[in-house]
Amino acid sequence: MNLNPVKQYADVVNGVIHIHVPEGFNAKRVELTIVPLEDDTSSHSTFQQFLLDSPEMSDDEYAAIEEKIRHLRQWK
Repeated sequence: MNLNPVKQYADVVNGVIHIHVPEGFNAKRVELTIVPLEDDTSSHSTFQQFLLDSPEMSDDEYAAIEEKIRHLRQWK
């Protein structure tokens, strides 16, 4: 029996949800949990903004790290 959960998003059209199960999914009975999604994707955009606001490494900083790595590899 395949116990791997299947997560997908579906649109509700006239009170009906169509769910596509993966090929080879043979279960005759399943458990469904229906959770409404907000149309606002602010949680995604907040994380994306966090990534955009993160500091960047300068070329000099990168070169210094590379030099330290080369130095440490000599001790192997």
